[in-house]
Amino acid sequence: MNVLQLLENGLFALGQVLRFPVMVLLWACVASALFMAGASMVEFVARRRERSGFTLDRWLKAGPVLGTSEERKRQLPSALRQLLNDVEQARREHELHDGALEHLVLEFEERVRGVLGGPRMLVKVGPSLGLLGTLIPMGQSLASLAAGNLEAMAGQMVVAFTTTIIGLAAGTLAYVVASVRLSWVNQTVREQRYMAERILSEIPQPELARRS
Repeated sequence: MNVLQLLENGLFALGQVLRFPVMVLLWACVASALFMAGASMVEFVARRRERSGFTLDRWLKAGPVLGTSEERKRQLPSALRQLLNDVEQARREHELHDGALEHLVLEFEERVRGVLGGPRMLVKVGPSLGLLGTLIPMGQSLASLAAGNLEAMAGQMVVAFTTTIIGLAAGTLAYVVASVRLSWVNQTVREQRYMAERILSEIPQPELARRS
């Protein structure tokens, strides 16, 4: 056996070794996609409940942002209410100076956008694993064909095409979840920036310039 043949046999064996982890990861992708879809449905219901009849413009026109009552705070969606609470806490601790408010808003934006990481990764990983799960059994299928075992070849081809379908389905579901969540994230970020501008206009400039 020459070196080239030895390398080819080694790569074939390595490909077959990867078959088990690829199948496990495909199952993990399916579970993750279903979990993300379920979480999105729960979030949809929660957002619809807390935003029923709410518009930020009308809320801001009703009075100042800082020092507002707890009852009025409860009218805000949870993300905006948390931002307002953190700003007021930082103000009480005299930490809203030297761009601290902008830093706080950016931290909230990063936290809000963090929910898009999982779906976006699954959009690429799902189909990639599906392709791997297709090509690996096809190698075994061709080997069975060369040996004249048509039944084994047919079984491997079924596995190959099934993994493609599963990978594409998981990626498609993740894409839908990512698209829906992106619209929610953009809305939340836009509202947080708008509220931050109002808060900035209500804080005296000497307080913003104070250094610790």
